[in-house]
Amino acid sequence: MTTPNHLDASILNYFSVGNVWQNIVFYGIIICLLYINIFLTRRKKTYKLQLVTNTPAEQEKLTQRTTDTSARALYKTNANLTDEIAILKKELLAQGEELELSYMKSDRLNDQLSEILDCLELTINYDHNPWDWSLDYSSGVVTLSEYGLRIRGFSENAKPVFDETITVVDPRYRQAMIDAIENSFKTGADFSMTYLINPLDGSRPKEIKATGQVQYNELGIPVKLSGKFAFTYSELLAKK
Repeated sequence: MTTPNHLDASILNYFSVGNVWQNIVFYGIIICLLYINIFLTRRKKTYKLQLVTNTPAEQEKLTQRTTDTSARALYKTNANLTDEIAILKKELLAQGEELELSYMKSDRLNDQLSEILDCLELTINYDHNPWDWSLDYSSGVVTLSEYGLRIRGFSENAKPVFDETITVVDPRYRQAMIDAIENSFKTGADFSMTYLINPLDGSRPKEIKATGQVQYNELGIPVKLSGKFAFTYSELLAKK
């Protein structure tokens, strides 16, 4: 191999791998490999830069997809809950209506039971002469048996006057009763009337059928109006 004068022969011999053509081929391959390495290195850096540049966009897309998925899941869950709430409301309304009907039926049964118990009480507890009543013409004192006082809400052995007993009569019948009693005392006509009483003790109203006749003294002056009274429970129960 011919070497230039200005190069050291020992250095050339150190890097020489053979003859001239072998050196040319060898170092040519080395140079080509270097170029390939540099090219691949630059391309790798460019690819990494592209990946770094594209990461936020991809991350945003991923976040958006996740958000959309979560929103759809929440919407579906909310729709399911809304349907369940609507079903529960319907069931509660239905149960409420049934409960209201049960209460109404219970009230009716309680009222009927109270009437039956009152009727039984009157039937069982009355004395031997419970239906008598009288109204004194001069004093206006009303005489009633213990039983008659009790059902009107008066105390035992009370001697109420007519103005007190008339307050027990339902307002719709008061004037008619006053007129009928006055007519009996004036004309001697028999007294007969059906009316309602509202006892002073707050117990339930009672329907009474009362009859009476005027009694006179030896001078023909009215002394009192007396008679009998009875309860018309069959009619009250029939009205329920």
